Amino acid sequence: PSPPPPTAHPVAKNDGNDACILGAHRGAPCEAAAALPKLVEELAPTTIAPIELAKSMHPAFYIDQDYVQVERERIFGNHWFAAAHTSELSDPGDVKVVEVGDISIILTCDKSRKINAFYNVCRHRGARVCATSSKGCKQLVCPYHWWAYRLDGSLKSTPPAATPKERKDTLGLQRVPGVETFAGMVFLNQSPNPPPLTDTLGDLPKKLLRYDLDNLEFHAAKDYEIRGDWKLIAENFVDFYHINAVHPELAKFSRVDDHQPYQGSGQYVGFVTTPLTDSGGPGDSYNFNAFERLHGVESGAALFFQIFPNVSVTIYPHSIYTLMTFPTAEAGKTKERLSLLMAPGAKLQGDPTDLYKEKCGKLMDFVVNINDEDVEAIENLQVGLHNARARGLCGEFLPKYDWPVHRFQNMVLSGLNGEHVREDIMPKLSSAFEQKVLSV
Repeated sequence: PSPPPPTAHPVAKNDGNDACILGAHRGAPCEAAAALPKLVEELAPTTIAPIELAKSMHPAFYIDQDYVQVERERIFGNHWFAAAHTSELSDPGDVKVVEVGDISIILTCDKSRKINAFYNVCRHRGARVCATSSKGCKQLVCPYHWWAYRLDGSLKSTPPAATPKERKDTLGLQRVPGVETFAGMVFLNQSPNPPPLTDTLGDLPKKLLRYDLDNLEFHAAKDYEIRGDWKLIAENFVDFYHINAVHPELAKFSRVDDHQPYQGSGQYVGFVTTPLTDSGGPGDSYNFNAFERLHGVESGAALFFQIFPNVSVTIYPHSIYTLMTFPTAEAGKTKERLSLLMAPGAKLQGDPTDLYKEKCGKLMDFVVNINDEDVEAIENLQVGLHNARARGLCGEFLPKYDWPVHRFQNMVLSGLNGEHVREDIMPKLSSAFEQKVLSV
């Protein structure tokens, strides 16, 4: 059967008051994205080439402030990006604040259980309405003059003044134009008339057809502030070549040479580890029930997807963990949230609840340890790129191992011009795992 499309949550009709905000000025009308710095035209062609001929993106793409500002506007201003998990917005009154560079966005679950996204800007004087995420909210109140908004973004009151209804109807919070969900995550698009999210995902929904990702059980999350560019975090995630050097415990469970491509068309990078090796660790198969509908080969594999631009998804047979990254206003600094979610029915029938929670806790400790090791490697790489920038050095690709990094970097460079990755220059990869999945 064909997979269902991502869920499109209703958003108010854009009447001009809901123009997107792409620039640095909160509340400014939507403007054309800033011009690309000259360095893009000069340096990008060395990466936009077949991997055998290409070099890694120039260090300037990770440390130059002028480029980084334009990149935020063009990538996060014009493309779908991951903002939250639906489980964080499952109950009326759930509110989450998401910040990308100097743009702040409020996500809400209203009384109809619809997910909304608004710019975090009061319509009175432009003050920030919400400072932090919260639960059980009845309304959103600006702290400057107490203008109050309902969870659907409509203006409720302007105390002590009485504002006519017909005017209040035009003074709701500005909506983010695109809000959709996929795989238990909320995606946003700030462009005025965004294309469907499915246009970005390509064949990825088919690959995840038997994983019940819309019904995951949230377990825990950890927030990071990383001294590294957001792209390095994504590239590190798709770089399985570093496992032996950086992750000694993970290498027992997910070996370098057991990684295979699981790549199709779409704005993502995909590969698998198969077979997974039970090694006496918290991720071993006997600790939890797996997703119920997996095919045989899927039940012994870990799936890895970097969904462009900013969410890294690891799918074990019994759980998933994600890394959502958000660039800050400063080059080389990123906020990241690691979340662990369990498959529906992951708890073994004979396990007491306390034992199940203990197992989940150990699994969380395991993935946090992996991520802590990655953060150290990423921050060291960011430091090294400053040195490489001064000498004009670009990294080299090893095609056997570095094809995922090459694909991601090409998605970035194509995305700067509002385009999808050029499939014609991507390497031809093995489809052995996919053929096994389809043969069942």
